[in-house]
Amino acid sequence: MAYLDLERVAKSYGQVRVLSEISLALEEGEFVSLLGPSGCGKTTLLRIVAGFEDPDQGTVRLAGTEITGAPPAKRQMGMVFQAYSLFPNMTAEENIRFGLKVRRVAAGAQKERAQELLGLVGLTQHRAKYPHQLSGGQQQRVALARALAIRPALLLLDEPLSALDAKVRVQLREEIRHIQRETGVTTIFVTHDQEEALSISDRVVVMHQGMVSQVGTPAAIYGEPANIFVARFVGAVAELPAEVVDGADGIVELFGRKVRAARARGMAAGARIHFLLRPETVQVGPAGTDGGLDGVVVGRTFFGALTSLRIQLAEGRGSVTAAMPSGETSRLPQGSRVSVSWAEDAPRILPQE
Repeated sequence: MAYLDLERVAKSYGQVRVLSEISLALEEGEFVSLLGPSGCGKTTLLRIVAGFEDPDQGTVRLAGTEITGAPPAKRQMGMVFQAYSLFPNMTAEENIRFGLKVRRVAAGAQKERAQELLGLVGLTQHRAKYPHQLSGGQQQRVALARALAIRPALLLLDEPLSALDAKVRVQLREEIRHIQRETGVTTIFVTHDQEEALSISDRVVVMHQGMVSQVGTPAAIYGEPANIFVARFVGAVAELPAEVVDGADGIVELFGRKVRAARARGMAAGARIHFLLRPETVQVGPAGTDGGLDGVVVGRTFFGALTSLRIQLAEGRGSVTAAMPSGETSRLPQGSRVSVSWAEDAPRILPQE
């Protein structure tokens, strides 16, 4: 039996359907991210789990007990919001102790637990500071410690890093994952940032228009997208129109030429497909290379160790992006004529709907 089990959960606001019969199961100790664009329903789903919203239909079970109608205070869940929501008139330690105080935990136990968590989030020296005396990252660490203080059955994180600058976000997301592993608390993390979701999750739930598009490990979500929405939303991808010629051998027709694509094997001849290439799978060589598609470098973006080249294919066939070590791109300035190719198993193949 799953630790958290959502069964056919649906929610509407007036005539707007926000969630369409979501079913999802989490194992104890998992770190699961809800990933999707704004308005896809991920925060509404989190609020239903927390008890801040009631579903129109469906059930929520935690450790085998149905909690669908239970108020938030009865669910033993810790929640961290985007806006921190710290009490401005309380110190960091007092904020952390708040949930324990409400539960009438003995003062000595409150202090011991707060000191433990201040150490865990690296804020022992800031215990007596008020929120306005802390940086955004420090405030979010206090909010995380406060959520963990009650030893929650489930930790819910709603876009907790979106108000922070890029460097702090990367540091804090790694700390959140470390703390989650240290405590073993089952965690749901809501984000619209694919890099965040892929970097720290055991599994990722990709949501779109109130439905689950795909559930899987970060590697599976990125490497084997279930549909064109997931392929487009998670990572950069070039889409080239193609058609299956011979499904038995995985032969497809691409811009009038026949190429092999391992993932096209078993598909019906004549099927129109999306031929998808991730930037790291695109190989760049001299123009006219046998078996390649000719094009021109029309854009360059430097990312430090890697440089991204945007290559416009000949005869208006669209463009592809290649990610290459920056040292290898010095010979390929903008305007260079090149040829692009890829390994047989590189393209992801999805049917056109």
